[in-house]
Amino acid sequence: MKKILFLFAALTVVCFSSFAQNVVNPNIETNESLGTIITKIETDKQYTVISFEQYAIRDSAWVVLNKEIYIQTDIDNKHYDFVKAEGIAVAPETRHTFAKAGDKIAFKVYFKKIPVNAKAIDIIEHAGKRSDGITFFNFYNVDLTKSHPGEQRVKITEVVLAPPPVNDPEGSSTPISVDTNELTGMMSTIGPMYNGLVKSMMDAQLAFYKQPGKLAEIAKLNKQYFDALVKEGFTYEQALKIITSDSLLPKAASMGK
Repeated sequence: MKKILFLFAALTVVCFSSFAQNVVNPNIETNESLGTIITKIETDKQYTVISFEQYAIRDSAWVVLNKEIYIQTDIDNKHYDFVKAEGIAVAPETRHTFAKAGDKIAFKVYFKKIPVNAKAIDIIEHAGKRSDGITFFNFYNVDLTKSHPGEQRVKITEVVLAPPPVNDPEGSSTPISVDTNELTGMMSTIGPMYNGLVKSMMDAQLAFYKQPGKLAEIAKLNKQYFDALVKEGFTYEQALKIITSDSLLPKAASMGK
């Protein structure tokens, strides 16, 4: 009976260790690679494979992966190193350059297999931040215990104003933190809406001035304003400057280009 129980336990351990550990859209406590999402993490008999999506939030953004990237688990400080990648340039290869904001690439990175009992991992390409706006594929406390089926959306949380260096194969360009499609849609609609609003305001203002006697009324009001300023002790020059720079009536808004 003891032999049977021992055999059963051994088979259980073997099956458990060979079982594929998969998580979809994992929770990430800290994501330093803005514009990047993790869509899936798979651990099979040979590798731990992480699937990414990288979005560009500006034209001509670029991205490249460094071979120094590794995984560290919540179990110990051991590094599970990079093995290979699919779908992304790996330094010192030429970086991938996006044509326009909103473009996306999907890629996979293969690492040495992590323990099946790991509940969280860190993915570290290059620890620390740079002052020139370049970010790295750094993700901390990535949860392996729960999947979140459905489409992930990239959120913009930061605008990187510094332009990317021309010759730097070490960093990965991961532009800011947007829902790119949403931002692009907003920008494409806000401009025309704003111009239409300004035009409507100007048309209404012009129509107001064209009313019979309205210009004479405005001129009379400005004259009274000027006289009141002089009466209160302002010189003619001071009163004229106030009238021209701080009119009682709002000035016509300028149209955006």
